[in-house]
Amino acid sequence: MKGHVRWFTPLLILLLIVTGCSYTEQSPPDEMPEMIRVKMMIPDKVKVNEEVALQIKLTQGEKPVDDADHVQFQIWNEQNEPEAPSIEQGMMNADELEARGAVKAHSIGDGVYEVKHTFLEPGKYVVQAHVTSGAMHTMPRSKIVVE
Repeated sequence: MKGHVRWFTPLLILLLIVTGCSYTEQSPPDEMPEMIRVKMMIPDKVKVNEEVALQIKLTQGEKPVDDADHVQFQIWNEQNEPEAPSIEQGMMNADELEARGAVKAHSIGDGVYEVKHTFLEPGKYVVQAHVTSGAMHTMPRSKIVVE
Protein backbone atom coordinates (compact mmCIF):
# COMPACT_ATOMS: atom_id res chain seq x y z
CA MET A 1 0.00 0.00 0.00
CA LYS A 2 2.87 2.33 0.82
CA GLY A 3 4.23 1.92 -2.77
CA HIS A 4 0.92 3.05 -4.24
CA VAL A 5 0.97 6.26 -2.20
CA ARG A 6 4.48 7.11 -3.46
CA TRP A 7 3.50 7.29 -7.13
CA PHE A 8 -0.11 8.41 -6.59
CA THR A 9 0.66 11.60 -4.61
CA PRO A 10 3.04 13.15 -7.22
CA LEU A 11 0.60 12.17 -9.98
CA LEU A 12 -2.26 13.89 -8.14
CA ILE A 13 -0.17 17.05 -7.61
CA LEU A 14 0.84 17.10 -11.30
CA LEU A 15 -2.79 16.69 -12.35
CA LEU A 16 -3.86 19.62 -10.15
CA ILE A 17 -1.08 21.84 -11.55
CA VAL A 18 -1.94 21.03 -15.19
CA THR A 19 -5.66 21.53 -14.60
CA GLY A 20 -5.13 24.83 -12.77
CA CYS A 21 -2.80 26.20 -15.46
CA SER A 22 -5.13 25.34 -18.32
CA TYR A 23 -8.15 27.20 -16.93
CA THR A 24 -9.55 29.85 -19.25
CA GLU A 25 -12.40 32.10 -18.28
CA GLN A 26 -15.51 31.45 -20.32
CA SER A 27 -18.53 33.63 -20.77
CA PRO A 28 -21.62 32.55 -18.83
CA PRO A 29 -23.83 30.11 -20.77
CA ASP A 30 -26.74 32.56 -20.82
CA GLU A 31 -24.61 35.25 -22.52
CA MET A 32 -25.08 35.18 -26.31
CA PRO A 33 -22.42 36.49 -28.72
CA GLU A 34 -23.42 39.58 -30.63
CA MET A 35 -25.52 38.81 -33.70
CA ILE A 36 -24.14 39.13 -37.20
CA ARG A 37 -25.79 41.90 -39.19
CA VAL A 38 -26.18 41.71 -42.95
CA LYS A 39 -26.64 44.81 -45.08
CA MET A 40 -27.80 43.99 -48.60
CA MET A 41 -26.16 46.19 -51.24
CA ILE A 42 -28.26 45.32 -54.27
CA PRO A 43 -29.29 47.85 -56.95
CA ASP A 44 -33.03 48.45 -57.38
CA LYS A 45 -32.91 48.25 -61.20
CA VAL A 46 -30.52 46.79 -63.75
CA LYS A 47 -30.55 46.14 -67.50
CA VAL A 48 -30.80 42.79 -69.24
CA ASN A 49 -27.39 41.32 -70.23
CA GLU A 50 -25.51 43.80 -68.02
CA GLU A 51 -23.11 42.37 -65.44
CA VAL A 52 -23.94 43.62 -61.97
CA ALA A 53 -22.20 43.28 -58.60
CA LEU A 54 -24.46 41.86 -55.89
CA GLN A 55 -22.97 42.59 -52.48
CA ILE A 56 -23.60 42.26 -48.78
CA LYS A 57 -21.73 43.75 -45.84
CA LEU A 58 -21.33 41.60 -42.71
CA THR A 59 -20.69 43.10 -39.30
CA GLN A 60 -20.68 41.81 -35.76
CA GLY A 61 -20.97 44.72 -33.39
CA GLU A 62 -18.90 47.45 -35.01
CA LYS A 63 -16.40 45.07 -36.62
CA PRO A 64 -16.53 43.80 -40.21
CA VAL A 65 -16.68 40.01 -40.61
CA ASP A 66 -14.22 38.79 -43.26
CA ASP A 67 -14.07 35.15 -42.17
CA ALA A 68 -17.66 33.90 -42.51
CA ASP A 69 -17.91 30.14 -43.00
CA HIS A 70 -20.24 30.34 -46.02
CA VAL A 71 -21.71 33.22 -48.02
CA GLN A 72 -23.88 32.35 -51.00
CA PHE A 73 -26.39 34.15 -53.19
CA GLN A 74 -29.50 32.50 -54.54
CA ILE A 75 -31.27 34.35 -57.38
CA TRP A 76 -34.64 33.57 -58.95
CA ASN A 77 -37.46 35.18 -60.88
CA GLU A 78 -40.12 36.03 -58.31
CA GLN A 79 -42.65 33.98 -60.33
CA ASN A 80 -40.51 30.84 -59.94
CA GLU A 81 -39.58 30.70 -56.26
CA PRO A 82 -37.70 27.48 -55.48
CA GLU A 83 -39.40 24.98 -53.23
CA ALA A 84 -38.32 25.21 -49.60
CA PRO A 85 -36.90 22.06 -48.00
CA SER A 86 -39.32 19.99 -45.93
CA ILE A 87 -39.16 19.99 -42.15
CA GLU A 88 -37.72 16.46 -42.30
CA GLN A 89 -34.88 17.66 -44.57
CA GLY A 90 -34.04 20.57 -42.27
CA MET A 91 -31.79 23.44 -43.28
CA MET A 92 -29.75 22.92 -46.44
CA ASN A 93 -25.97 22.97 -46.20
CA ALA A 94 -23.71 24.95 -48.56
CA ASP A 95 -23.27 22.05 -51.02
CA GLU A 96 -27.03 21.46 -51.25
CA LEU A 97 -27.61 25.17 -51.88
CA GLU A 98 -25.02 25.17 -54.66
CA ALA A 99 -26.71 22.12 -56.19
CA ARG A 100 -29.90 24.22 -56.32
CA GLY A 101 -28.15 27.09 -58.12
CA ALA A 102 -26.73 29.20 -55.27
CA VAL A 103 -23.48 30.99 -56.11
CA LYS A 104 -20.58 31.23 -53.67
CA ALA A 105 -19.66 34.83 -52.82
CA HIS A 106 -16.09 36.00 -52.29
CA SER A 107 -14.82 38.42 -49.68
CA ILE A 108 -13.47 41.64 -51.17
CA GLY A 109 -12.50 43.05 -47.75
CA ASP A 110 -14.00 45.19 -44.99
CA GLY A 111 -16.82 42.67 -44.43
CA VAL A 112 -18.07 42.94 -48.03
CA TYR A 113 -18.87 39.78 -50.01
CA GLU A 114 -19.66 39.87 -53.71
CA VAL A 115 -21.03 37.90 -56.63
CA LYS A 116 -21.09 39.13 -60.23
CA HIS A 117 -24.27 38.20 -62.10
CA THR A 118 -25.85 38.87 -65.48
CA PHE A 119 -29.64 38.74 -65.78
CA LEU A 120 -30.66 37.29 -69.14
CA GLU A 121 -34.38 38.13 -69.09
CA PRO A 122 -36.45 41.07 -67.88
CA GLY A 123 -38.60 40.65 -64.78
CA LYS A 124 -38.66 40.98 -61.02
CA TYR A 125 -36.06 38.88 -59.24
CA VAL A 126 -35.37 37.90 -55.66
CA VAL A 127 -31.79 37.87 -54.39
CA GLN A 128 -31.34 35.92 -51.17
CA ALA A 129 -28.06 35.79 -49.29
CA HIS A 130 -27.28 32.71 -47.19
CA VAL A 131 -24.72 33.59 -44.52
CA THR A 132 -23.22 31.17 -42.00
CA SER A 133 -20.65 32.35 -39.49
CA GLY A 134 -19.98 30.11 -36.51
CA ALA A 135 -23.33 28.98 -35.11
CA MET A 136 -25.22 31.88 -36.70
CA HIS A 137 -27.14 31.63 -39.96
CA THR A 138 -29.18 34.35 -41.63
CA MET A 139 -30.95 34.59 -44.99
CA PRO A 140 -31.92 38.18 -45.91
CA ARG A 141 -33.70 38.90 -49.21
CA SER A 142 -33.88 41.82 -51.57
CA LYS A 143 -35.73 42.42 -54.85
CA ILE A 144 -34.31 43.71 -58.10
CA VAL A 145 -36.09 44.80 -61.31
CA VAL A 146 -34.47 43.81 -64.61
CA GLU A 147 -35.49 45.91 -67.62
